[in-house]
Amino acid sequence: MVGARQAVRDQLGRIILAALALTVTWAWFWRPPFSWTFAVLIVIGTAGAVVADRDFALRRIASVVPVLVGVSFVVFALMASLPGDPAINILGPAATADQVAIVRTELGLDEPFFSRYGNWLGGLLTGDLGSSIVLREDIADGISRSLTPTLQLMAYSVAIALATAVPLGIWAGYRQGTTTDRSVNNVMLGFLATPNYVLAVMLVLFLAIGGLSVAGNEIGFRALPAARYIPFGENVVLHFKHMALPSLSLAMGQAAVFMRLLRSDMIATLRLPFIDLARSKGLPTRRILWRHALRPSSFTLLTVVGLTVGLLIGGALIIEFIFTIPGVGAYIFLGVTQRDFIAVQGGVLVISTLYIVVLTMSDFLYLALDPRLRGAEAARRA
Repeated sequence: MVGARQAVRDQLGRIILAALALTVTWAWFWRPPFSWTFAVLIVIGTAGAVVADRDFALRRIASVVPVLVGVSFVVFALMASLPGDPAINILGPAATADQVAIVRTELGLDEPFFSRYGNWLGGLLTGDLGSSIVLREDIADGISRSLTPTLQLMAYSVAIALATAVPLGIWAGYRQGTTTDRSVNNVMLGFLATPNYVLAVMLVLFLAIGGLSVAGNEIGFRALPAARYIPFGENVVLHFKHMALPSLSLAMGQAAVFMRLLRSDMIATLRLPFIDLARSKGLPTRRILWRHALRPSSFTLLTVVGLTVGLLIGGALIIEFIFTIPGVGAYIFLGVTQRDFIAVQGGVLVISTLYIVVLTMSDFLYLALDPRLRGAEAARRA
C-alpha cells in the first residue's frame, strides 16, 4: 500500500497533467457549462495538492478563508462609502422623503453598518448576493450568467499567451544573443508596451473592418468579426471566431511577460551539467530543449501565470465592453453606469474571489508538478 502511494506521488505531475487534459477533452465534446469545467479543474488541483502534501494543502486552504472574509469586508465598506443615496438613484430626484425612507427600509440602508455587513455576509454563505436595484433580479443569477463568457475569455487568453510564449521563449533562450533572440525580444516588448485596449482597437481596425486605405489600397483584412458573443454550445466555429480578437487583445501583453521569463530560466537551465550530459550522448537539440530543459525552466512561469490572472480580470473589464461580451466585466460596468452599487458589490466580490482561488490553484499545481517543493515541505516539517 505504501509502495503504491509512493508510486502515485512519484508520477503525480504526469497524473495531474493527464487529468487536466482529460477534463479539457471532456468539456470539448460534452459541452457542459464552463463554470462546471472550472470547478472540475479546481477539484483536480486540490486533490493533487492533498496527495502531494496534505498538511500544506490544508494550511493553504485554511489561510484562504480569512483572506476571503477580509476581501468581502473591504468590498462592502468601499461600496458603502460611495457618495449618493441608492434609494434616490432608484426613485429619481423627484422622489419624496417618505418614498425614499420606504425604499431605504426595504434595502436595509437604515440599519447600522456592521448589521448590514453581517446580513450580507450571512447571505453570501448561502449563495445570496442580494438583488439588483436596477435590473430587479438576483445578483447571483446575473453573475452566474455572466461568469461563463469571462472564464472563457480568460482561459483562451492564457492558452494563446502560453502557446505563443513557450516556443518563443525556448528558441530565444537557445539562441541567446543572436539576431533571432533580439528580434523576438523587441517584438514582444512592443506588445508589452501596448495597452490591451489599444491593441484591441488596432486588431479590430486591421483584422475586422479592413484596415486603412493608402493610395486606394486597403492595408488590412475583414477576416474576423469585431463584436458580439456567440455561446460555445450554439456554434463552436462562430464562438471561436468572435472570441479570437478579444482573446488576442488580452493575451499578447501576457505572452511577452511569459516569454521573457521563460527565456531567462532557459538560459540558466541550458548551462547546467545535465544538459551537457544530454548533449554528450548525442540527443537531438529539439529533444534536449523540450524534454529536458523545459520542465525545470517552467516552474516560475507556472506561478506567474496564476499571478497574471488579476491583470487579465482587470483588462477584461474594458475588453468585454469594447467587444460587447456579456461577461462579469460588462455586468460591473453596467452597474457602475447605473449606480447599482449592490450589483457592483457582488461582481467585485466574485472577481476578487476568483483571483484568490486561481492563485491558490497555481500553488497547488506547482506543488504537484515540482518534487523539489514537496521535499522542501517535508524537510521543513521534520
